[in-house]
Amino acid sequence: MLESIFWIAPAVAAAIYGLTPLVVRSAFRVAARCNLERITLEQLPQAISQEFRRRISEFADLGFGLVGVFDCGVLTNDTRSYVAYFCHHGTNEFANVTAMETPIGPASYFEISSRFADGSSIETNTNRVLPFLLANPAIRVFRFPSVDEPFTLLRLHRQLTEKYAPGLCALGEPRDMEIQRYARTMEGFGPRLAKTGHLQLTDDGAAYRLTWKGAARTAWLGLWPVTFIRKAVHRHAMHMEMQSLQTRTEAALQKA
Repeated sequence: MLESIFWIAPAVAAAIYGLTPLVVRSAFRVAARCNLERITLEQLPQAISQEFRRRISEFADLGFGLVGVFDCGVLTNDTRSYVAYFCHHGTNEFANVTAMETPIGPASYFEISSRFADGSSIETNTNRVLPFLLANPAIRVFRFPSVDEPFTLLRLHRQLTEKYAPGLCALGEPRDMEIQRYARTMEGFGPRLAKTGHLQLTDDGAAYRLTWKGAARTAWLGLWPVTFIRKAVHRHAMHMEMQSLQTRTEAALQKA
């Protein structure tokens, strides 16, 4: 009996790791275009409307003006996305609250970002979902899912900007065109990963699908124990980052 288990367990694991990329590849789609439709808070699903109202007030207290609330449509399969987009014209910092309707219920996170003249960007958010495909090397992303207040995230973002982009000025967008920055970011996802061989454009040009390379990466990074290890490594990295920021702040206070 024990010998059978030793044979069966590896066979089951091999089958899971072998078949999951096939399932993921057949199901995954990401829209090639981000067609933003401006809507009112009253047009949102109730849970998302309540979240947006709360965050709009909190970001307003920090000096961020609301650019608008937008229906992003179905960007990935079975998920409808909405975004409340903000701009701080005094500092050229951008923020957004992203909410999604998924088969298991609504989910949301908020983010603050800055873009610099050297082509780099820093994004600080509360998204607990780690990416499965290659990250954009020009964008340094920090995730702090335990943060619940925009004030705290903004403080972290500015500390990270001072640390990783010293002396660089953040770039803004033309007035009334700020949302185009969000659209460019979303629409740049597919072409960038097509160049790396992880995505390919569908025949109708409306969406991107995973290649076998992309499907294998996405599937295997999402399976246990890899997903558990990734989350643990990321939590440790963010904990060390926060400790580093605290040390820098204490050193600055001592000098002052």
